Amino acid sequence: MSDARGPSTIRDVAALAGVSVTTVSNFFNHPERMTATTRDRVGAAVASLGFSPSDAARSLRRGRSTVVGYISFELASARTPAITTAMGDRLAQAGMHLLSAVDGGDPARERAYLELFERQRVAGLVITPVTDLEPELARLRRAGLRSVLSAQRATSPEQPSVSIDHRHGGRLAAKHLLATGRRRLAFVTDTLELHQVSERFQGAMAAVAEHPDATLEVVTCPERSVAGGEDAAAQLLRRPSTSRPEGVFCVNDLVALGLCGGLRHAVSVPQDMGVVGYDDIEFARLGAVPLTTVSSPQERLGVAVAELLLAEIASGGARDDEPRPRQVELEPRLVVRASTTAAP
Repeated sequence: MSDARGPSTIRDVAALAGVSVTTVSNFFNHPERMTATTRDRVGAAVASLGFSPSDAARSLRRGRSTVVGYISFELASARTPAITTAMGDRLAQAGMHLLSAVDGGDPARERAYLELFERQRVAGLVITPVTDLEPELARLRRAGLRSVLSAQRATSPEQPSVSIDHRHGGRLAAKHLLATGRRRLAFVTDTLELHQVSERFQGAMAAVAEHPDATLEVVTCPERSVAGGEDAAAQLLRRPSTSRPEGVFCVNDLVALGLCGGLRHAVSVPQDMGVVGYDDIEFARLGAVPLTTVSSPQERLGVAVAELLLAEIASGGARDDEPRPRQVELEPRLVVRASTTAAP
């Protein structure tokens, strides 16, 4: 509750409860120092006035924060919640809180969130970057703010990161399609500018380069979603059947599912066209044609990011006598299902 003077203050709570300001501070920070009677009296005053202490102010007074800032570029990925949940759970075990921000792939918003978390003096940062932030993160590291890159390997040995070997994942997908006898391949994506997507494409290109009679084209869809996959299917169906790809590697499972749905009345999957997704979301195995996909260990990634950041915060950046890895890379694996198992 507040009046025309503005929100209630800690002094208002102390006056109503008939205690000192220090006693009210102990109510929030050191309740074990209070008797049950005093604690109940202060609690009643807090409830009556609707007083809420400032976490930021308390963190500044203590010289530490329990908040970790997380900047990601999208929520559209069906696996993003798995990473965030695993990360948040592991941080919670250490008494930390995860505060997420989504920049939508906009470099300006990415920078704005980075500056916001710096001003809030968070305990640490996790970033799935859109742009090259390592010089800025190095500046923050010198100022005492630790960070970990998520889902992208750092270029500097000083910058901690946890990544997935997406190049290997792209290679797995293309090698599988080639092993089924398919030679005209396509990679469906909305962009090649994102590091993770570019790595998948480069891995597929490396596999195709081993077969002189094989080709790989890029089919552009408007977004990484089911609707984007349906749009790609419409593009392919406008072509003569002899110029369509025999195997398609999609940037993620949502695009792959949309592609299969868009093709279903005109093209048989996998007899006419094999389709491979990426991520191994739950719906991948439940489609009309269960989807072959590249499974990336998202939950393990979230836990590894949290643990690496906690280690960085605990060390304060000091070098340990026992060296620990600052760049962790996890390997994806191929999951073969019915969308590719019959050769053309």
